[in-house]
Amino acid sequence: GVPLPSTRKRAGIAAVAVLSSSTELLNVSIARAETQSEFRMLTDAVNLSHSRRKRAISSKEINALLGFHNRVRSQVFPPAANMEYMLWDEGLANSADSWASQCVWDHGPSQAMKYMGQNLSVTSGRFQAITDLIRSWYDERHYFSYPNRCSGSVCSHYTQMVWASTNRVGCAVRKCSNMYVFGSTWREATLLVCNYAIKGNWVGEAPYRIGKPCSRCPSSYGGSCWRNQY
Repeated sequence: GVPLPSTRKRAGIAAVAVLSSSTELLNVSIARAETQSEFRMLTDAVNLSHSRRKRAISSKEINALLGFHNRVRSQVFPPAANMEYMLWDEGLANSADSWASQCVWDHGPSQAMKYMGQNLSVTSGRFQAITDLIRSWYDERHYFSYPNRCSGSVCSHYTQMVWASTNRVGCAVRKCSNMYVFGSTWREATLLVCNYAIKGNWVGEAPYRIGKPCSRCPSSYGGSCWRNQY
């Protein structure tokens, strides 16, 4: 897909760019159970290599990113009948940090892309809050029409955020020097990587089912419903 152009938030605030979601062109024929099993093995291996690494993202930032995702998921329109509540996943966060540390403006690693969804954002200069880096993903809702039509250049960041069965997210942020972004070199950049499971954006599918919130919850869940999510 064609990435959205860089946008400037406000005077003195960073320019933010996003890259088309890695999950945009997935085919539903891929065996999901198999890919999830292999993905868990992959993240377990990453966790071992990160067990002694200092965290590059604060607890406050984790709560802000997770809260933003769940607010977006709870406010979809038309309303969702099967929207799951999203939780933070350390395995996904560690895999995101491993990739972010490469300071490459592309999705990866390639072997993991068939197992998880991934959204990227990069900014030059200062930003007020980490959620400033993901607001452009949410803004894609203006171009998305249920069930799967996009009238803009890209909607896949937003649809990954609101994919009903994607109930885990892990993100990482890294400072990068001389990073190559869209044909130019950014002397200073902040790269945000968010990884998702189970992955969304399956070709031809809607991100969620329309209906009364939580009316399509599985019986095993016990019937609880919070902020239009189960």
